[in-house]
Amino acid sequence: ADSYQYQNNQHRKEQQTLSTKITLLLGSLLMSSVSLAAPFTIEPKSNWNIINDTVMGGVSSSSVSYDNKVATFSGELSLDNNGGFASTRARLTAKVPAKATHVNIRVKGDGRQYQLRLRTSNDWDAAAYSRTFNTESGKWLTYQFSAEEFIALFRGQIIDAPKLNLTDVKQVGFLLADKQAGQFSLSFKSILLD
Repeated sequence: ADSYQYQNNQHRKEQQTLSTKITLLLGSLLMSSVSLAAPFTIEPKSNWNIINDTVMGGVSSSSVSYDNKVATFSGELSLDNNGGFASTRARLTAKVPAKATHVNIRVKGDGRQYQLRLRTSNDWDAAAYSRTFNTESGKWLTYQFSAEEFIALFRGQIIDAPKLNLTDVKQVGFLLADKQAGQFSLSFKSILLD
């Protein structure tokens, strides 16, 4: 009887151990799937490049600063010498997941209208997919845009181009070209593609 009780207890312990291992394995798999499902993030502290109308003789100026997990694109827009735009962009360091269908941004502006610009090429002078958005002075706003909302542009002109597929995005940036001379400031936090 004692031998039978001992074997029974051992069998129960083995079942409990197996059950614990299965639970841990399932938990690990679940965590992995959650991790894979997380949005693709473009951090504000990326390598942002400045491209202003100075490339065509204009005199607008801008820069990107970073403080406490917030990037700020600011400067002065000038209409002199047929200018009138200021922009910044960053190259992605990883490929956007195939599941991504939306772009989410959180911005704080100055009441001016800006453009979110996505590029599917790493070339400097390539077509961009653009989506305009308004800002309210000193107020944080959250926007979500679907890929279908972006318009293909080349040097400010609408062009015939393939529909935007977020998986193909290689550059992301902001542009100001509202034909209003003066100082501007646009702050932004992480940009999410999901």
